[in-house]
Amino acid sequence: MNDKQFQHLVTLYLEDAINDCDLDLLNLELATSPERVRQFNDIRLLTGLISEHGDAVEPDAPNNHPSSGLLNGGCRVSPAAPNLKANAGAHFASRRSIAIAMGLLAIAVSLLLVFNFHDTNSQRDEAVTGIATLAYTSQSSWEGRRPVLGEWLSSGKLHLEVGLARLDFRNGATITLQGPAEFEILSKDKTILRSGILTASIPESAIGFEVVTPAMDVVDLGTAFGVSVGADGETDVCVFEGKVEVSLSDGIDQPRLVREGNAVRSRPKDDTISSVDYSIERYEDAWPVTSGVLQATGLMKFVSPGPNFVPGRYEDSDHILIFPERSRVLLESELEVNVTDPGQYIRVGRRGRHSVAAGLAIRSYLVQLNPIGEFPRGEVGGARVIGQITFDRPILGLIGGTSLLNSTDQTLGHPLGDYGDTRRGIEPTRPDDLPDSGRDNVTLSRDRRTLSLDLSASSAVDQIRVVVSE
Repeated sequence: MNDKQFQHLVTLYLEDAINDCDLDLLNLELATSPERVRQFNDIRLLTGLISEHGDAVEPDAPNNHPSSGLLNGGCRVSPAAPNLKANAGAHFASRRSIAIAMGLLAIAVSLLLVFNFHDTNSQRDEAVTGIATLAYTSQSSWEGRRPVLGEWLSSGKLHLEVGLARLDFRNGATITLQGPAEFEILSKDKTILRSGILTASIPESAIGFEVVTPAMDVVDLGTAFGVSVGADGETDVCVFEGKVEVSLSDGIDQPRLVREGNAVRSRPKDDTISSVDYSIERYEDAWPVTSGVLQATGLMKFVSPGPNFVPGRYEDSDHILIFPERSRVLLESELEVNVTDPGQYIRVGRRGRHSVAAGLAIRSYLVQLNPIGEFPRGEVGGARVIGQITFDRPILGLIGGTSLLNSTDQTLGHPLGDYGDTRRGIEPTRPDDLPDSGRDNVTLSRDRRTLSLDLSASSAVDQIRVVVSE
């Protein structure tokens, strides 16, 4: 929901003109966004002042506005809504005073949204709602401070004993910690990793994000990277995409540029930063979570990050592979896809033609089964693999037909992907097929976040492009 839509719903609510459908939308927005709750409460405070000083209503007049209970993460919010409608029985009420109050209300909502969203760097904003939110955990255990899921965190130390924890920063940066890890938030763009493993995805809005370690300072230049700090402070930095700038923690050297597909290492009190082999093995648990894949079960395998790990260069008869392709893509026009609705599909790649609306920000993944070697066309007994994958955002559409896969390679495909000219896509099941016929089966869950696959690849490469809300 954008600012304008939120402004409209809040105004309707405060005017007592909201219908049940819009009230449900407002409930959902408040239930899933602490930032929206803060804005809503600020707006209520300001409109209360407008009601007190701007309305033509007697000071002791009763409040006739019904208080609809809005949800805030499972807690009821009972707004003290202002009386912006004149009491019909009050002889001094006038249409002019009501119009003025309504105008002030609209202005209040607009101004609060503008200042809340475009001044997020202010100390007040960080103090009230925090710098980062705990967006996801998996089998996590904390020592000392124990944040809860969805909690906004301000500056301070975190000690993750075991498990994974993802922090989504207000400026757009995403950090996943793998325990045991000692981590500290200093500000919206500066952190400390004293020990443990961290993976990061940094958008343009957060370029300059810094991770300080006992041996090195790492400054992002628009990238994705991993940092590993051992018990002795030895620090490895591995760049998955883009580039970072590294320097010794004592600052005696000139910053050094490290590009994607490269890695460096240093120890506390060393006077140099050394190049090492690019290895992502230690980041394979944390990186999928940073990339938006919360869980992969069955024989699903998240492909290692880096410039050499791209679609078209992998053959694997035992796993369905998951490739992150593009992120933060703004659709300038409607995107044609094969599937948009939840359900089990018997025809993914042929006749289904739907669209994802223009103006949305999306990211894309490629799910692939590409067996080792080649199978003659029509041969039975090819590789059959079953798995399930869960994303952190709703799936907007699936592309499983050869023509749509080819036509979206340029805008949604991996920049370094080698897709070739082989037949690709998802073979449609026929209505008369038996349950174990070996045809491909694709199921999109009701909450649109989980994709279940039963794929059998032979002469063609099984591929599905997954379009997810950013």
